[in-house]
Amino acid sequence: MREEAVRIDDRLEATLRIPDLAPTAIVVIAHPLPTHGGTMRNPLVAAIARACAERGWYALRFNFRSVGLSAGEWTNGRWEPNDVAAAVRYARQLAPGLPLGLAGYSFGAFMALAYLARGGTAEAVALVGVGMKDANFAPRALPAIPPGTFIVAAENDQFGTADELRAAVPHARIAVVGGVDHFFVGKRDEVGRLVAEDLARVLPVPSHFP
Repeated sequence: MREEAVRIDDRLEATLRIPDLAPTAIVVIAHPLPTHGGTMRNPLVAAIARACAERGWYALRFNFRSVGLSAGEWTNGRWEPNDVAAAVRYARQLAPGLPLGLAGYSFGAFMALAYLARGGTAEAVALVGVGMKDANFAPRALPAIPPGTFIVAAENDQFGTADELRAAVPHARIAVVGGVDHFFVGKRDEVGRLVAEDLARVLPVPSHFP
């Protein structure tokens, strides 16, 4: 597989991971909170992209406005869902006819939910590190989680443990990664695998995949 630097709407910096054989789907991945150092190069975001490409899918990571080489100003979540929409639109134009998955980690999960709440679409959704105690974003995001949404939760997440998340969002499907906090140190490849495995319930996998 290989990676290419791309621009979305001549505005957002992005990286496209391309599988070795003809892709059968495309996955858009949104990164964690920029004001705390979150970018598309976050190691967990990179692990998700790698796992998706290994499944035979395009994996598109992008920097939200004001991050890295992306234009624009930070708006504390007000307009960042539009960046998710732009990335999804770019992905659908790049791969017309292929089903699309949407993944987000932490702030990226909240922005993915906001995009969906505003009428955005994706054939499959997987979220990671949904910090239910985040005072800025959780009050709006948690009620917007569609039934059956897949969430990877850290057992000891300081922004809401897996048990607390399960109680708050009983209609979600939650996979718990043990022994880690919100940053999933040492378990990031496992998170990538869990995300890709669940997306594969909907997104087609090439026949050569083991």
